[in-house]
Order: sequence, then C-alpha cells, then structure tokens
Amino acid sequence: MCTLRALWVLKENNNGGTEIILSKRINTVENRVRALSGSNYNPIPIDSELITLFNIELIKDSQGHSTGQTSPISFQQQSLQTQQLSSSSSLLSASMASKQQNQQTITNINSSALSLVKVYSNTPNTHVISLNQERLWPFIYIKKKNLYFITIPVIEEFLVSNRKPPLIDLPPITAALNFLEETSVYMIGFLNKPPPYPELQVFLTNIIPFGQPIDTNFNNVKAMIRQGFPSVETFQQKRPAWKPFLHKGKQQLDFIISETIQCILYDNPSIPDVSKVSGSLFCKADLEGMPEVSFYLQPTIAAPGMGGIIGQNEPIITNLAIDSTVQTTSDININNKISFFNPPLDHFKLLSYSVQGIKAVPLRGFYQMKETSPNSIKVLIQLKLNSEMNNSFEYCLLKIPFKNRSNIIHVNASPTTGSIFIDHSLKSIIWNIGQKFTGRNLEVALPMEIVFSSVSTNLIPQPPPQPPTLIVSSSSGNQNITAFPKHDQSFPIIDSSPSDQDDYSPDPFCTGSNSYVRIYFKIQNCTLSGLNIDPKKVVIYPTNKFKLNIEREVLSSEYIIWNSLGSSKYSYQPSSSK
Repeated sequence: MCTLRALWVLKENNNGGTEIILSKRINTVENRVRALSGSNYNPIPIDSELITLFNIELIKDSQGHSTGQTSPISFQQQSLQTQQLSSSSSLLSASMASKQQNQQTITNINSSALSLVKVYSNTPNTHVISLNQERLWPFIYIKKKNLYFITIPVIEEFLVSNRKPPLIDLPPITAALNFLEETSVYMIGFLNKPPPYPELQVFLTNIIPFGQPIDTNFNNVKAMIRQGFPSVETFQQKRPAWKPFLHKGKQQLDFIISETIQCILYDNPSIPDVSKVSGSLFCKADLEGMPEVSFYLQPTIAAPGMGGIIGQNEPIITNLAIDSTVQTTSDININNKISFFNPPLDHFKLLSYSVQGIKAVPLRGFYQMKETSPNSIKVLIQLKLNSEMNNSFEYCLLKIPFKNRSNIIHVNASPTTGSIFIDHSLKSIIWNIGQKFTGRNLEVALPMEIVFSSVSTNLIPQPPPQPPTLIVSSSSGNQNITAFPKHDQSFPIIDSSPSDQDDYSPDPFCTGSNSYVRIYFKIQNCTLSGLNIDPKKVVIYPTNKFKLNIEREVLSSEYIIWNSLGSSKYSYQPSSSK
C-alpha cells in the first residue's frame, strides 16, 4: 500500500525537452504531508517549475547538456554576472576572485547534474531519483515510448527526519512503480488524443481516492462508474475489498495458459542457440456471487497431439510461483489440485512458472545477408514451423532492421507466402507471414534484393527522402509500387514491443554484414510444456451452470535470428573446471 502526493504525465516535445499533458495533485495528502513534515516541509513545485527541474536534471543530450532550459533563474543570474565580469577587460583583474568563485559554484552544480545524468544513461532502469537538490524525494518515473509517467509517494520517515531509508525497506516505492506500470497501459490509449482528458480525471479520482490506489484495473473501474453502487446493501455474504461489486448476467469461466519464449538462433555450429521459456496461468471468472473454483492441471508430460514438443527428455516445470489467494494441496506440485476462492472480476494471474528441457523451438530458420555493393544487399530468410506445434497463428511477423544504413529506395522480394511492407522510417522491412505456414513441409522463404540511398558527405547537403519502390513477385500476384508508406499502415504488435525502439537506436556493432531479424508470433491452441487443464474436473461451488473456455498460446519475446554470413553478439560461457 502506498499514498501518492501527485501524478503527472509528461510528453517529449520537438525541442528535446518535455511538456506536461496531465497533472493531478491530491490536496488531502499534501495537507497530511505538511502536518507530518513541520519545519522540514518542502512543497511540490508548481507545474512550470517542475518541468524545468525535470528537463534540467534528467533530460540531457548525449553530451550531457540540457535539452530544454539551460539553468534555473538563480544559476542564470550567476552565469550572467560571470559573463559581465569576463566581458570587461578593465575589470578582469579586479574581479578574478569573484569570477572564480561563481564559476566554481556553477561547476559544482553542473558536475553533480552531469554525474546524475551519467548514472541515468548507464542504468535506464533507475526510476527513483531526487530533484531540486534532494528536496523532492522519492521522485518516481517510468518511460513508455515518448511519455513519462511520474508520481511522488509519501515516505513518512523522510518527511519527519529528512533521512532516506534504503529502498529495499520501502514497499511504497515498489507499490508506486507497480501503480505507474499498470495505469500507463490503458492511459496511453487516451493520451494519443489531444487534451483535455476528462475520462482520465474521472478514472484517477476513482482509483486513487485520498491518494491511495485501490483497484487499478481499467475494466473494473469502468464497470463501477457505469453501474454505480446499490443504495441498499443486499449482499448477505461479506465481500472482500478487492471485489467492490458482484457479477450479474451470463456466467463464464475462462482459463488462459500463456507461455513466452525468448530465443536467439545463430545458425552457427560453434555458437549454441539460446532459449528460455516461461509461462503463466490467467483466469477470468464472470460468476455470480462469490463461488469457490477448483481445477486439476493435467500432467506436463507431452504426448502427440497435446501441443507439447517431444524430445529425448520431457519438459519440466520449475520455479513455480502461486498467487497468495490460491490454496493448494500440501505437496505443491504442478499436477496437484489447485483451489482458489473469490476470484476477482477481471483477468488475474493464478500462477507463473519456468519450463526446462524443451528440445526444439517453435520456429527454426536461418537468415543470410551479404553486400553486393556499398548500397545494395541480397537477403535470404527461411523459416520452418516445428511439426509438433499447431499451425495456427494469431499473427506472425518478421522485421528486418537495417541499422547504420541510409534510407531504403528499392526492394525486390519474392516471398513464398505473406506480404512485404517498408516501414515508415525507411530503415526496415516487415514481412507479414500470416496465420498459417502454407508452404510444403511447413516452410516459408523470402529471397530479396534491397538498395539503399547514397550516403552524403558533410560537404554535400542531405537530399530530401525519395519514395521507395517495392516490387513483390509471389504466387498470389505481382506488385509494383513507388510511394512512401501509408500513414494508416501500422503493426501494433511491433509498435508496442519494448524492443522496437532498440531497432532504431545506433549500434556500432551492426555494420556491414552484422545484422539480425526479429520475429513476432502467437501460436494458438498449444504450449511448449504440454501443460493443460482437464475440463471435466473444473468445479465451482455452489454448483451452477457456466460456460468454460480453456485457451493455450505460445508467444515470442526477443526472438532473434542472426545473419549466418556475418558476426553476431553472444555471451561466452567458459567451461567449468573439473
């Protein structure tokens, strides 16, 4: 549990700084902070001052200089005095001591700011900072694309004694970060529209009354706002605080077994491929009242047709973590009966686990790219779906980013299936494979030739981008288009991926033939572990009719294939000494 003093959403602007697009302050919490702090009270600056501090102390360019306003008013006055002293040669000798003192003051301030920036640039996951010369703490932020979500939780020990306890001893810090992560998911959808945002103000009023987050689930709060609360309490059974109202209507129980695989394929006998599989079981219970739900998980030993991958060793479930609301049998085993009471109204995670012992990955293939000239390359990509996986995709996309190259001006591709697109940035190619591998032996291929624009020198000004030419020859027909990518052409799965920004960031390693492709897919009705739920043993008490849905899926996460004709990044693991 945490108490928040305020909440802001900042957006990056074209000047390299940020601007506030949403601000909410909780006055009742601020009055409490003022009473607790006494003489140590430091008020939150007004929005204009806060954005200045944020731009000065955090938003810096690669040289460590401020991208927004260069310094606060007091620092500008000191700098102005220094410039005035240095501009007059007649006063130079007389004011040397004062000048050195002012420069030393500015140097100390700038050095502390630069050291702060160095820490942030080297540790992007550092989300707890202090602003305004340690007066504003803890200042917590996360970044989602071009938006910053910021809050300041109440830490009573810091307010009273001005002493910072270790972060590991402060659960409110973790709770505040979790609050920002959860709320940012659905707030981004509103923030894509121009302000104001009355829906978000109503939403925030409901999820943080008096500054304390209660239910951050967007669907639950929407239902509360829409349905309201009954004027008379008619429930005989006491309801938990996390279930503010009960479901009325059609009864349905959904289970989703979702497994995620991280994989790096090298197509190189001297470098072993790397894969990591983790899974989660989610539940959505639209059931009247507050019933008890129990179920059995089927054994994880995979069998033909069960969606598991058969190998010499069967997959093993490890690192099992079960939600605290779930009650299990005495021997915690993945195959034992699991019971839980009073499931919440929306999706929630019952358990999470890791999978070891898989002998094959869902998609295997190779990527070959070679340069035919300084501005042109040839590409060949081939993918094969594992025969034990279900040939049914919700989506299957392949992205080929070209780092450290100029804009794409010509593409000649011959995919065996799917469609080819040029990204808006003119720096990458996207292959939409589709929902099935239609090729023989569950294989698909993409041969392609790509031409890039010439790289201009500093003496020659950069010409405006020219529309690229896309020529596609496939069994479904030929295509020849010369135009910039359409504005409505988008791939939300790729755009929302955290790795999408990495594909556009500079990387001195990815030059020449050193390159990779990234695959995004979701395979339906199968799992890598073979884990499943026995539908005949799903029981709710009190007994009632309900519809049961059990879904299984395998999703990609950081699924990369390196060019086998170039060098690749990999971690060296020395053999253990005997």
